[in-house]
Amino acid sequence: MTGVARLGVGIELVGRRHEVSVLTAALERAVAGKPTGLLMSGDAGVGKSRLVAEATERAAAAGFTVLVGRCLDTAESALPYLPFTEIVGALAATHPDLVAEHAALRHLLPGGFARPASSGEQRDLGQLQVFDAVLSVLDDLAATTPVLVVVEDLHWSDRSSRDLLFFLLSRLTGQRLVVLANYRSDDLHRRHPLRPLLSELVRLPQVERLDLAPLDPDESLELVRRLADGSLPEPMLRRIARRSEGNAFFAEELVSASSDGLPHGLVEVLVARVEGLSPTTQRVLRIASVAGRKVGHRRLAAVSGLSDDDLEQALHEAVAHHVLVPADAEAGPLGADEGYQFRHALLREAIYHELLPGERSRVHARYAELLAVPGGTGPRGVAEPGRAAELAHHAMAGHDLRLALAASVQAALEADDREAPAEVLLHAERAIELWSAVPDAEAVAGVDECSVTRWAAWGASSTGDPDRGIALGRRALELAEERGDPALTARIGQRYALRLLDLAGREHEALAAARRALELLEREPPSAELAWAHTTLSRVLTRFDRFGEAVVEAETALEVAGLLSPDPDGDLDAAKADALVSLAVCAEFGGDPARARTLLAEAKPLARRSGNLAVELRTYYSLGMSLLDEGRLAEAGAEFAAGEERAAATGTTWSAYGLNLRVAHVIARFLRGEWDAAEAAAEIAGESVSPVVATRLAAAGLLTAVARGRFASVERRLAELRESVILDEQVVLLVGEAAVETALWQGRPEEAARRAREAIAGLEIGSYDEHNPHLGRIQLAALGAAAHAEMAAAGLQPAAEAADAAREMVRIAEQAAERGLPRAGALGPEGVAWLRRARAELTRLTGADPAAWREVVDAFGYETGDRADGVGYRQAYALVRHAEAVLEDGGTAALVEPDLHAAYEAATALGAAPLADAVRRLARRAGVQLEAADAQPAGGDPLTPRERSVLALVAEGRTNRQIGAELFISEKTVSVHLSRVMAKLGVSSRTEAVSVAYARGLLAPAGRELARPAP
Repeated sequence: MTGVARLGVGIELVGRRHEVSVLTAALERAVAGKPTGLLMSGDAGVGKSRLVAEATERAAAAGFTVLVGRCLDTAESALPYLPFTEIVGALAATHPDLVAEHAALRHLLPGGFARPASSGEQRDLGQLQVFDAVLSVLDDLAATTPVLVVVEDLHWSDRSSRDLLFFLLSRLTGQRLVVLANYRSDDLHRRHPLRPLLSELVRLPQVERLDLAPLDPDESLELVRRLADGSLPEPMLRRIARRSEGNAFFAEELVSASSDGLPHGLVEVLVARVEGLSPTTQRVLRIASVAGRKVGHRRLAAVSGLSDDDLEQALHEAVAHHVLVPADAEAGPLGADEGYQFRHALLREAIYHELLPGERSRVHARYAELLAVPGGTGPRGVAEPGRAAELAHHAMAGHDLRLALAASVQAALEADDREAPAEVLLHAERAIELWSAVPDAEAVAGVDECSVTRWAAWGASSTGDPDRGIALGRRALELAEERGDPALTARIGQRYALRLLDLAGREHEALAAARRALELLEREPPSAELAWAHTTLSRVLTRFDRFGEAVVEAETALEVAGLLSPDPDGDLDAAKADALVSLAVCAEFGGDPARARTLLAEAKPLARRSGNLAVELRTYYSLGMSLLDEGRLAEAGAEFAAGEERAAATGTTWSAYGLNLRVAHVIARFLRGEWDAAEAAAEIAGESVSPVVATRLAAAGLLTAVARGRFASVERRLAELRESVILDEQVVLLVGEAAVETALWQGRPEEAARRAREAIAGLEIGSYDEHNPHLGRIQLAALGAAAHAEMAAAGLQPAAEAADAAREMVRIAEQAAERGLPRAGALGPEGVAWLRRARAELTRLTGADPAAWREVVDAFGYETGDRADGVGYRQAYALVRHAEAVLEDGGTAALVEPDLHAAYEAATALGAAPLADAVRRLARRAGVQLEAADAQPAGGDPLTPRERSVLALVAEGRTNRQIGAELFISEKTVSVHLSRVMAKLGVSSRTEAVSVAYARGLLAPAGRELARPAP
């Protein structure tokens, strides 16, 4: 421990004592077997890299194994796993035996692409195996020495690296490990892809944030004095300190320039620094800037064409003036070539943007020449393994379209090897764009255009852009038809049919495509393509509720597969697994959920073994839905979570079934009362996603937003969703439910009734109509009946007229229950509960009936499931109505007090402010005191850590926007937390909440120390 403790003494960074103490504490905890993740943020130049450098040096001196990976600004290169490639490369050099024990790590090493090229549709190795290998090697290493892993410049990270970082931080248990990642906070614009990851990471219990604010004036002056070391007069020191505005990098640059005539902006300072160097040095720096943050010595020499003496003299000058620094020869993409890196990324950017267009393209072209393998041909031969993306970037910028095409194809295949679908799409689409511009493109690329287009279609579908996936799939089908190969056309056709199913309203096109694929192969001998054609048609038929035909096709697929020998790439296993899932769906709707789950249990290992991610995720989703429809919420949630984890590990979170799992889990969490988790899962936090993803998640997120009373934001979101062209019955139902309930809680029953009618009509979509009604009509009709009861109570509709309207709603609900098609062959717990509620809402107009509402309470009992006590949200509503009916029937306060207390406790625990208000109003009417339910539990704290963090910042006078920025949550989420706090404390304003919290000891007088983000 003493070695770690010296860290706090050794680092002498001005104004960074607090940050040093946080780092020291994290390292000390790691020695004790308590791992920590640290997210260090700050503006460019504020001192992140300097603090990390000091920490790594001192940690190494204290006996830590230090591993550093750097993200680079590679523009469109999108090199997957770049920082972890650097980390694993360093481990391979120092611990080769340890790395060799984990075979999957070869995919993160240069030359590690040993697997034959694949289309991107079948997988032998998933991201999860790579992730597990990285975690395992760190676990093994930490067993012998404590480990510090540093990921620098996370704002430039690729998507796959972000996924791997989340995987590591979410699995910190008892390792002697610290994972430190830094990023530029001023680079994180609203739609920056890092924001969603940060939003998730700050919720992890082992992750802490370390925000580097600018230095205050006194600290800035002290820093400038140390940097100048007596070389500048006091007046100039003060001017520099003032102009630096607390940015350590600005201060250092200004001290180095030591001139009052320097420009005020950072770019001007940087350019002025460079312009003071010799012309040869400036030329070398311009050439180096084209390479990126780092450049190898030999490569720089080759591109510059300078003699050894001239180059070394220029580099000496650049290093002496702190423009370049020697790079670690063992880490990063430099390999064995010693090299240099720009001391700060902004310095490289400023120099690069000073290049003239012609000069820039010429230097890019020269780098491309050096990266290209002499005489290399084919999709794997134009660049060394792991260099293809970089080569493609330089070739494009250097206008060598032939080389850019070949390198893009190789980069797509390498991204496929690393299970990085977003990068597959990026590189494959660039290849497609170049195809028509390159003569003899197929020979140059080493593959045909149809294959590249298929890869791009898979990448688009796997990353949540079904429109793009369908367009690319249609183009691939056209190319296959041009080739005149029936087997290929059938295979691509059935894939196209499945992609059409990703979008609502395209089912009939999918059916036609599936039938066409089968027709092409009907006279052909048994093959994997024929098996797939039958199973695809079966899956499409289940979407039309044509279960008899679907069973025939699925069984035929299994028969065909049984006639064939197992294939090494798992294609037949995937076809069989998909056929089994379709049979399970048919069994489920046929009233045999037990058989359905047996079939799914048989399908799941087949799907995993096959490597077909879409089929595997379909097994998770189907099993989860089977459990959800039986009201087994905890088990369903566990299945959805497992599927989500698998999707995240393979980069397919936003694929069709990845999205289905996410949405279903949001709904399951809401039903079970896990509202914070539901709300977090429904947030996209600025991530760029397709309209399908955004629409469905937004619709699911409305459930919690309405229940917590955030009506203004709900109405805005409803307006956006109504303009959506996504014709999805689930979206129609969720939006309708939210719209009706919002109007009801706001006291606008006429609007609620109108919205209920519109939503019911809107569910006549696809194959649903009066004869085959959507079961969601039961729920909407129950809410519609409630709207008419409220209208009568408010005098907005005569009682008799309201009763007739409510009866019509009950008729709609009963007709849906009778004629609809329940998943398990009989109406599930949720459908039964809503049907009972529809009938009970009618009794508010025809005569109080406590027994009817008691049945509703009992029916919604599935919400609590395996929990021993408490009631769910819908149960709590029913308890309020039951109490109201008892009072109207002549009952006393003593009879309704238990119901009101139980409902109030549930509402306050969930943060359901509108329901809590309704309970209070009825309690006042009945003369029931709710203080016992409203008071702080003995020895307990009614606020969660996150709620207390938000309230502490409110006490400091922060706005919702400032609080959100501090805690990495949205303003909407801040509002949610405040609503829950006010409900729990029984207050109606922010100011009153703070006062009550101080009075009850829930906030310390200083307040600030309680404002750490909650896990």
